[in-house]
Amino acid sequence: MKNRDWLFAEENRIHNFRSAGVLLHEGKILLQRGVEDTEYALPGGHVAWGETSAEALIREYKEELGVEISVDRLVWIEEAFWKWGAKEAHTLCHYHLVCLNNASQIPLSGLFKSLETDESRLIFQWVDINELQEYKVYPEFLKNKISNLADGVEHFVTRD
Repeated sequence: MKNRDWLFAEENRIHNFRSAGVLLHEGKILLQRGVEDTEYALPGGHVAWGETSAEALIREYKEELGVEISVDRLVWIEEAFWKWGAKEAHTLCHYHLVCLNNASQIPLSGLFKSLETDESRLIFQWVDINELQEYKVYPEFLKNKISNLADGVEHFVTRD
């Protein structure tokens, strides 16, 4: 049986558990967006039943980018309450610092598409962390927290 995502939908609500990677390189951060979207997010995805949030990131980076990463440490936990279409959504997300095991596996600047799979609907872009204010990016606290990472894990509750 294939592992199922921690994504539970009810008539008017969605509950999900995600994991996202904070990948930094020479003052830039890797972001993703849908091909048709203007909003950016950190690469990652839903955690599957039976895997840790770190294992989910390793899997997601391999599936979407074809790269192997190492997970350094958990930096943020977010409980987000927001609208997903007509439904109320409650997302729990773990954000981890990650690094590339082999930096030559992906472009280290500019904009590029994901692997030619069902994930090819994604575009990845390296953005200078000093220019994040110019982008619509989620989580919004990223803009202020990325330049000054705490030594421990920070917890955020966001409501849209």
